[in-house]
Amino acid sequence: MSNDSRFLLSHVARTGVFALMVCLPALLLYCDIHWLTDGVGEWSLVELTQEGFLLASALAFVRLARKRVDDRRFAVLAAGMFACMLLREMDAVFDLLLHGLWKWLAVPVAVASIVYALQDWRAAVSGLVRFLNTRAGTLMTIGLVLLLCYARLIGLTSLWNGLLGESYIRVFKNAIEETTELLGYTFILAASLAHVAQRMRAAATPRVEAAVPEQTLRQL
Repeated sequence: MSNDSRFLLSHVARTGVFALMVCLPALLLYCDIHWLTDGVGEWSLVELTQEGFLLASALAFVRLARKRVDDRRFAVLAAGMFACMLLREMDAVFDLLLHGLWKWLAVPVAVASIVYALQDWRAAVSGLVRFLNTRAGTLMTIGLVLLLCYARLIGLTSLWNGLLGESYIRVFKNAIEETTELLGYTFILAASLAHVAQRMRAAATPRVEAAVPEQTLRQL
């Protein structure tokens, strides 16, 4: 098979995976509406999948921290960030025990991961730069921008009130906001798994160093 054919097949495969990633939030929303008939509540497939993806992302970086010493500071910081995001997503569950409990759980996680990373901040920055220089880093950036910027703006109540007026029903806004968040989490999970897998492969590949024979120079 020629290089062009391999490239085209690889591109088609990546496009297919990307299409599945983009379609997943809409498919889960369809299941919530037509199968579970629960809208987009706290126990919907959309919400539970968000939490599952965040948990998987955090665990991926925990594994990286355990396996790669050179990535450990950055990996702990990333795992701590996703753990805090997971606690925030589960706020409704924690509110059953104590209102705002998620904050008291997230603060020590955030502080511990930041302090650990700062103990060797150069290694943490080096791991971050190494990550951002990959396709996974670009995908992670897209996911975070979708989650932290676009989803927040598209979920503004004032926006939907202005659009729908007296016909405003909160479930419409929730559906758009939560599926957009899930799309961001999907990109984040894909980036996390891709980066960790690449670093694991790099660790498993033995380095072959060229042996340079010593030459004895004699001056005549």
